[in-house]
Amino acid sequence: MKSTRKALGQYMTPGDVARLMASYIPAGTTAVIDLAAGDCSLLRAVAAMHSSVALYGCEIDDAIHRKGQSSLPAARIRSGNGLEVRLQIRAADNSQVSVVANPPYTETEVTPSMTRLLSLAFPDVSTKLGYKRAELYFLARSLLLARKTGGIVSILMPMGFGDGDIYRYYRKSLMANYALLEAIEVQARVFGQTEARTVLLVIDTSKSVTRKVEISRFDAESGKKAVIYRGHLDAGERLDARYQEGRVFAASAQCRLADLGVTIVRGRVSYKESRDLAMPAVHTSDLSRARRGKLDIEVQTKKNAEENAFFSEIVAETGDILLSRTGTRVSWKPIVVKSGRAPITDHVFRIRVPAKQKQRVARAFKHPAFESWLASVSKGVCATVITKKDLMAMPIFESTIKQAA
Repeated sequence: MKSTRKALGQYMTPGDVARLMASYIPAGTTAVIDLAAGDCSLLRAVAAMHSSVALYGCEIDDAIHRKGQSSLPAARIRSGNGLEVRLQIRAADNSQVSVVANPPYTETEVTPSMTRLLSLAFPDVSTKLGYKRAELYFLARSLLLARKTGGIVSILMPMGFGDGDIYRYYRKSLMANYALLEAIEVQARVFGQTEARTVLLVIDTSKSVTRKVEISRFDAESGKKAVIYRGHLDAGERLDARYQEGRVFAASAQCRLADLGVTIVRGRVSYKESRDLAMPAVHTSDLSRARRGKLDIEVQTKKNAEENAFFSEIVAETGDILLSRTGTRVSWKPIVVKSGRAPITDHVFRIRVPAKQKQRVARAFKHPAFESWLASVSKGVCATVITKKDLMAMPIFESTIKQAA
């Protein structure tokens, strides 16, 4: 059922993605483990490429376990939680073990044994950020299982792990204790029931430090991988392909938004609060009503704004630039307030530019490179988020950059 699938984070791996993941299992591998085997699509892809490899796995859903086992009788799939089941790998299969995984993306109740998994796999991480996410523990156990024999881990993680600030410490530890070989951004909508963006991590556990990383993008429709960057990464640096694309724009910049005396604030009231208080606040959905980049907003008098101190610092006025801060299906184009005066919600940024810099900033926002740069700094799995810090560091795109782009 759909509700069960969502609760368990069950989204089966499409065949093209499964084949890509299986392709990283090296020759000479004696056993491959999948801790969240599902319908065995990953293990079937491995079996098709490595006929002599022993296959092991776990699956918590009894119905899916039976279906997966019947589709791959040669595999030893145990019923149970992949974070807890003790795998009984035959001695003959235990010389070169690798792991493939598309773990559940969901929150979980954390047990002492799970905490130990995390501390063993990431010994230099002490943060509590992200500690309730099940996929983090599946990554930890996968690393520990493969590391016993120096195997490869090919694991599909939510993009939040690749680009989110809260996982920066885990990325840093991963690069310091293992060799991260590749990070492959898998485009959204690959999984039919979710729009989650994902990143495939290929990790060599036989090495204790990352030297060079290849970052690429996989197009499921064409089945092709496009390499975006290959080289050194700073400790904990973001792993998404669009971020690496945006680095070239940032490197070319002679001036940034913060250098021009620009101020940026976000609203402090939610959309629901604005409706409950009957206040005419501008939300992200309102920005889509703009015509030719300009928007007329509902007028709130200065007297009313001053009487309601809650909104006093988050009012948008004529000439202000508004930009969505977060959302899923929103307009990511900067919108100029043509007329009116009203508060903004906490999903909207208000950008104010000194008069003498307005034309320069307007040209930068309209520059062809702006959309690519904005995509490179945005974060998130389903909903996308940009930060004030990112915006203040925005390059002021000039004609020279336009030619380079």
